[in-house]
Amino acid sequence: MNQIVLENVNPTLVEKLQILAQKHNRSLEEEIKAIISQVAEAEIIEQKDTIATGWAKIEEARQRHSGQFFSDSVEILREDRNR
Repeated sequence: MNQIVLENVNPTLVEKLQILAQKHNRSLEEEIKAIISQVAEAEIIEQKDTIATGWAKIEEARQRHSGQFFSDSVEILREDRNR
């Protein structure tokens, strides 16, 4: 079992968390765990959405430029360096 200790937490924040815990019929510890879980899950979903959006943009660019030929920039860079 992992343990997390929070020191110097603003008393007003603790009071607000206690009110939320009472509202949800949970202990303060259970309420904090629930909040942390919600935030972590939202972050994971956001990351998945960001990745999916990125791949969608890549696919859109591939379709937009399909059939086009692009020169190899390595050769252009070599020529420029050799000048």
